[in-house]
Amino acid sequence: MHPEIMAIGALGAMTAGAFGWFFSWYATIGGYDSLVIAVVFALLYISFFTLRMLVTENRTHAWALIGCDLVLFLLPFIGHFSLWLAATAAIAAIWLFAAWRQGRRQTENMVHIRLKDLAYGFVKSTFRAVLFLGIATYLSLVDPKSIAVSRTLIENSLSNIMSSANRGFMEQIVGREITPEESADAISRIASSIEASAEAVIGKVPPKAKSGILVGVGLVIFLLASSLINLLIPLVMGFVWCVLRLLLKLNFITITTEKADKETIVT
Repeated sequence: MHPEIMAIGALGAMTAGAFGWFFSWYATIGGYDSLVIAVVFALLYISFFTLRMLVTENRTHAWALIGCDLVLFLLPFIGHFSLWLAATAAIAAIWLFAAWRQGRRQTENMVHIRLKDLAYGFVKSTFRAVLFLGIATYLSLVDPKSIAVSRTLIENSLSNIMSSANRGFMEQIVGREITPEESADAISRIASSIEASAEAVIGKVPPKAKSGILVGVGLVIFLLASSLINLLIPLVMGFVWCVLRLLLKLNFITITTEKADKETIVT
């Protein structure tokens, strides 16, 4: 493996490890600050994974580097190891390798390296692989038997509904002013009713079926988060372009032209 590939691979592995570290902090302790930092490192990892794809031609090297990435990502979760987590890592590894192979095929069909042509093929597939890795890893820490409705989430949702603008509309309906104390009391009583009803429904679900519910929730989150990928792709491609130009300027990597023969059918 060339030193340049090893250096770019090491940067990718370090960002994967940082992504795993901050994401594990969020998954086990909480705090949206750590989640935001984890997302930043996830975007950096996708960027370096893109650079790695551009310079890595050997399949064995690609597998080895992906393996290092996942080991460093999962290292902070070693105390929560499970078969689900192992299956998640295996699926993510296959997905990332498929993305690498897709990217190599795209570049091989390019006369000139055009990064924007990789955006909605290779990069989107890589995004989805990393997104799956994060969501599935988080859900692997959840015990299906402990699934419950979050009262905080219910109250926050009701508070948004009972915002000042909507409260004015409701005051027009009831014909009088609604005080903050009345609003808070109504939110508490409605939240209690919703929580009790939801817990009653969840309580009737067989324990084995709760795992299916957990998978369904993960799928919904994955689909919703996937809708944001197109918004983040330009950010990643811009970073990749800047780093690529810097590496070319420093002569760390070079671009060469190759002559290829074209097959034709002769009659």
